[in-house]
Amino acid sequence: MSNLVNPFRKSLMMRFMGMMITFLLLVLAGAGVLYFKEQSEHERFRTLNGELREKQRLVESIANHANGIFFRARGFYAFQSEEEYKLIFAEKAELEQTIATYKQYRMNPEEQQLVRFVESFFQRYFAETLPQAVIYVRANDDEGLRKLAGQGMIEEVNNFIRDARAFNRTNQMKLDEGEAMFAERMKAQNFQYVLYLILIMTFLFLMMIKTARDFGMPLGRLSASASAFALGRVEKIRYTDRADEIGLLARSLEAMMIQIQTKEEELVAQNEELQAQQDELQMQQEELTEALFKMEENEQDLQRRNRFIRSISTTLNRQDLLKSIILNMVELMKADKGMILLLGAKRDYASFGLSEEAIGQFMSTYEDGVLPRIEESSHPYTLKRAASASERGYHLEPAYVSDIFVPVLDAGGNLIALVVLTRMSLDFSGKDEAEGAAFAKQIALSLEKLDMYEKAEGQRELTQDMLDTIQVGVQLIDRNGTTIQVNSSWKQMMGYEWETGPAVNLTLEQLDARIHSLVKHAEALQQYILDLVEGRGTGRERLIYEMTAPQPRVVQIYSEPLYTGDEHVGMLLVHRDITKEYEADQLKSEFVSTVSHELRTPLASVLGFAELLLHKQLTPERQKKYIGTIHQEANRLTSLINNFLDLQRMESRKQTYDFSMMNMADAIRETMELQRVNAPNHRFEFKPGLEDAHVNADPDKMKQVLMNVIGNAIKYSPDGGTVSVQLRREDANLCIDITDEGLGIPAEALPKLFHKFYRVDNSDRREIGGTGLGLAIVKEIMNIHGGDVKASSVYGQGSTFTLLLPLAGPAYESMALAAQSAAQGKGPVYIVEDDASLSDLLAEELTESGYHVVQFARGEEALKAMSETVPAAVVLDLVLAHGMSGWAVIEQMKHSDLLKHVPILVSSAFEEKERAQDLGARGYLVKPYQPHKLSKALLRIMADESVQGPIYVPESIS
Repeated sequence: MSNLVNPFRKSLMMRFMGMMITFLLLVLAGAGVLYFKEQSEHERFRTLNGELREKQRLVESIANHANGIFFRARGFYAFQSEEEYKLIFAEKAELEQTIATYKQYRMNPEEQQLVRFVESFFQRYFAETLPQAVIYVRANDDEGLRKLAGQGMIEEVNNFIRDARAFNRTNQMKLDEGEAMFAERMKAQNFQYVLYLILIMTFLFLMMIKTARDFGMPLGRLSASASAFALGRVEKIRYTDRADEIGLLARSLEAMMIQIQTKEEELVAQNEELQAQQDELQMQQEELTEALFKMEENEQDLQRRNRFIRSISTTLNRQDLLKSIILNMVELMKADKGMILLLGAKRDYASFGLSEEAIGQFMSTYEDGVLPRIEESSHPYTLKRAASASERGYHLEPAYVSDIFVPVLDAGGNLIALVVLTRMSLDFSGKDEAEGAAFAKQIALSLEKLDMYEKAEGQRELTQDMLDTIQVGVQLIDRNGTTIQVNSSWKQMMGYEWETGPAVNLTLEQLDARIHSLVKHAEALQQYILDLVEGRGTGRERLIYEMTAPQPRVVQIYSEPLYTGDEHVGMLLVHRDITKEYEADQLKSEFVSTVSHELRTPLASVLGFAELLLHKQLTPERQKKYIGTIHQEANRLTSLINNFLDLQRMESRKQTYDFSMMNMADAIRETMELQRVNAPNHRFEFKPGLEDAHVNADPDKMKQVLMNVIGNAIKYSPDGGTVSVQLRREDANLCIDITDEGLGIPAEALPKLFHKFYRVDNSDRREIGGTGLGLAIVKEIMNIHGGDVKASSVYGQGSTFTLLLPLAGPAYESMALAAQSAAQGKGPVYIVEDDASLSDLLAEELTESGYHVVQFARGEEALKAMSETVPAAVVLDLVLAHGMSGWAVIEQMKHSDLLKHVPILVSSAFEEKERAQDLGARGYLVKPYQPHKLSKALLRIMADESVQGPIYVPESIS
């Protein structure tokens, strides 16, 4: 036994380890029992709780996937989206996967019933309900879809959602019960932990007493002896007779104390020497620290200067540059606020920390303040002043402010800018002034660089503006074929005006792709440009190409080489739109061809049959036949010549019109009767559709329009068929629809149908003659009448031409009433006519129309009466037998402020059209004419509220 105890007596470590091992074994044994018991309870609770929560999550997932199926189905029902239909089956696959996972857990009867219901419901839904709903949706049968939804499907869905929620509530109750039971068991477990802890603490307290007695007390006494020795007192060391570590420590401490006493004097001497060395090192460290601080300060200053130089060197925007300059100057000069002002004509400036009021005050006073001094000295100027109330802020005590004015001089020594900086309660030194002057040189360089850039940019913009004013496309390409500059006409021509992409820096490949998409037969133009780039062409050759987009046009291109000095830098391509010239040439060719063919053909017949009649003896029947043919061909020639002349008069605005009220239904019936004689193979239908089809038009011109359009309907339905005419009303217009069952018109020909000499060029029309002028004349006549003509067609099935004319009727009557009331309200109508009979005839016509008429035979008498009573209108003969002429009357009226707004209706036996046009006239009432034409012309004048005293010469009645 003593052999076992002796090691513990000789070694504190063995003794302490023995106690600790015993204590740890007891702790581990008790803790192990409690731990395994607690883990068993936890594992049981986690298993049950996890299974319940996983089931609850799976049921929620089943419900979510079911809702997803119904949601995607509704989306498919509403929008017929195939994507939504595919997503229904994606949700179905996830639902089936979730149900399969749920079935892997143990299930009670209620859970098994829920799973069977879900599987059965969705099996029926995808096998029966959904296919039937898809049929209804794709057939757009909304009623069938609603009936399908009402066959219990919604109720089953609601039952399923209610059962799922009830299951989740039951699961939640089980979870709550399990957690409560687990909490009760944990309380009991915690009580056992407390008892165990008390036992451990008791044992630990006994160990502490034992440790304190065996270790703590001896160590404390030895420590006290050591402390006393440190204070200079020497005490007797105890425990030197112990065999354990305490005894060894006591003996070692005693030996150490003796050794320390013997070496104390030597250590004191060495300490004094080390202290002196330490003082010297401290001084050296302070010097190094100060030098390092200055170095860091210089480095930061250099960084700020470099940043300043970079910031003012990288921007080419004037305002950004000024803002950057003042921000960096405030930072570099350690100022609180500042401003830079350019002294040019624009007086641009930028500021930091200044209000608009302060800036305005400086701008209005600087020329009379420090500027003269700065201009004379060309050196920075510092001003110390008392701080204003706004600068002091909330400080009540007096304060001062230092301002420095730094001039910025250009290379010639001229003052171009002024920098003003302000420090609060801190002076600017001579060094600051020198730094400011150095910074000003950098600022001057940046400003001069900016000025050069702006001048170059202005010159570039001027050059571009000049190019943009040129009405031809200009394109500059370099020696590699890259487009480096274009004008707006070229961009518009090439379709870049409506795109966000750039029109410059286009490579040759990009340009070729652009040309290929816009130009018809683009290979020739591409080869032309390639030859220029590769030096195989002079460029002065001209090429004509045709563009199909962005709008059809014909373009002529030529080029000139571009040199900088002796160096060839590129080619200047000029694209000139010659569409109108090209169309004019085409029109001329078509005109010559048409005239040659259409005039020579009937003329050949006339000459041929006339020669037969002259030189051969023919039977009376054959003579009559030949004379009829000659008459028919002569009428054809007359019609062709009249068409040419009508079109020429229309284009020159010399065509005459005689407007009156006419019934279009009667005109249509008359035209159809005339055409029926010459078209025995056609059937004619007329559907009036309107009770009142009155319009204000020229009857002859309207009959010409109807003859042309109905004649075309017959001509271009060579196999016969029905030609129908229908009248209808569209807003305030009368619409005349003329429909045939003939050849029809290709869609690409419809936009050109009303152009002069245009004829549809295909095989089924080559045998049908014509000049291509008829529809152009129709279009012109309809425009003069304030109407329009439109065409629609189905190729091979027939065409419909629609004539639109403004309806008259009540509107015309109201216009007449307005004109009469205007005439009565404004004054009489003066007739200045030297022919007494004609004057009386015209006066009687106007009086019956409701006008108050005053007659004059001399112009002087009429002007004298006008000075007393301003007339509503004047009917004037240009040639008067006595006194002044009608032209003199017009001139005096136009120079009178009182009479210059009075409308004048010219009535003359002579045509002075050119002179009349100089005064604004468009035509004449040429004598002789029917009196009612005068009433209608005057009616139109009085009804037109926009007439402000023109010389009204009604073109339509001349």
